[in-house]
Amino acid sequence: MKSRAPARSGREPCQVIVVGDTVVSEQGMATIVGRDTRYRVCGTAHSFREANEVIQRERPDLLLIDPFLENRDGIRWIRDLATEFPRARIIIASRQSEQTFAERALRAGAWGYWMRTSSAEELLHAMETVLTGEVYVSPLIRSHAMHKFAGHRDVPHSLNVLSDREMAVFALIAAGHGTGQIANELGICRKTVETHCEHIKLKLGYPNAEALHHGARESLGAS
Repeated sequence: MKSRAPARSGREPCQVIVVGDTVVSEQGMATIVGRDTRYRVCGTAHSFREANEVIQRERPDLLLIDPFLENRDGIRWIRDLATEFPRARIIIASRQSEQTFAERALRAGAWGYWMRTSSAEELLHAMETVLTGEVYVSPLIRSHAMHKFAGHRDVPHSLNVLSDREMAVFALIAAGHGTGQIANELGICRKTVETHCEHIKLKLGYPNAEALHHGARESLGAS
């Protein structure tokens, strides 16, 4: 369970690490954060290896990250970071659909989900929110959460029926990866990948592998 206590007290700037999926996104977010004197960017990265190295070295107060680097299992990485650095606040900064991934990211240990198509002002608002011990989500996700809490049956389940591991497989299918590549990426055997694919087809109603691949690309916006 998340502690609602502020992540940091005192007047020293909050130490922030920025991780983007490209150099441009990394530098863009770092520039936004660096303009605010309440924060100090103590490290940046745009690869999985670099990100883990700088996080281990700096141990920041706040992580502003795109967890879906190099088509990895981003939700699992969030969970690992939240476990290893329980005092750090994690905000997801991504272009991946918040309707698909925000709830999963929050369950994994993130404190906020900011779409990179949103404004710089909204990013700073998200950071301020999580550092006071509150969870940040967009009005859209708040609305979905309230409808879900109220038990409204007309709210679509979409991909929520998939487990986190099934979602990781589905995302890699959308990225064009084959069974062997997915197995290597997730550290599981080919048979397990095939089993996940069968479960995904059953849950989402895809009649065959071709429909599964088409549906993954369509659902997650991959070309």
